[in-house]
Amino acid sequence: MIRTNFSSGYPFEDAYGYARAVRVGNQVFVSGTTARGQHLEGDAYTQMMAAIATVAAALGEAGAELRHVVRTVVYVLDMADVHQIARAHEETFGASRPASTLVQVAALTPASARAEIEVTAIIHN
Repeated sequence: MIRTNFSSGYPFEDAYGYARAVRVGNQVFVSGTTARGQHLEGDAYTQMMAAIATVAAALGEAGAELRHVVRTVVYVLDMADVHQIARAHEETFGASRPASTLVQVAALTPASARAEIEVTAIIHN
């Protein structure tokens, strides 16, 4: 099978040595993604929707769509934000209902990030 890496151009990808997304066969793996820029000033919902937009762009480059997502892992700083994060997740994935894990963590990068999401997609009809 052919492996293809995809970059979003985010400088930390080169500094850390990772790809935004990797496609192998019909599977696409998108690295943990947070909001960027001005979206980091928003609440957890705003940040989550911005992160999902970055994920959607990475999936698109790899030939996948959000409907192909079969698994998400969401990292949050504060469980008090869970309702906002769940709202963004449900609005995005509610119809396809991927398997999901929600984990509270001590910190994210960048420091102002409230949530991070990683996804696995399998391209299907």
